[in-house]
Amino acid sequence: MRETISSERCITILEQFVSTQLELEDRPRIEWFIQDGARPHRTEKVFRFLVEYFGDRVIPLDYPKFTGTEMDWPPFSPDLTPWDYFLWGALKDTVYRNRPSTLDELESAICVACNSISFETLKDVMSN
Repeated sequence: MRETISSERCITILEQFVSTQLELEDRPRIEWFIQDGARPHRTEKVFRFLVEYFGDRVIPLDYPKFTGTEMDWPPFSPDLTPWDYFLWGALKDTVYRNRPSTLDELESAICVACNSISFETLKDVMSN
């Protein structure tokens, strides 16, 4: 995705995610939603969307302030986000190994890196 992520674009992405979740019949739906602390993810519009779909089962930065809940789980806790502590770092190392210098090279490197992740690695990340 090459567009700048605004709160409106973030909501569009979340709507697509939620509609996919609602269509899942053979798997349980996401019970908790975790997102990072990027500014477009922490706007009132995005939080209202999250409240509507997930209620108090959301773990992002500043959400408790918005909702008035006392949920104090940190959004970057290693027990909640193993991909932040392993997978993203491994992907970043792979992507930047050849030092892409253009947006096209960067996009290609990201695709190659993502496609190189084995099913076993993804399974291990999810089980941890």
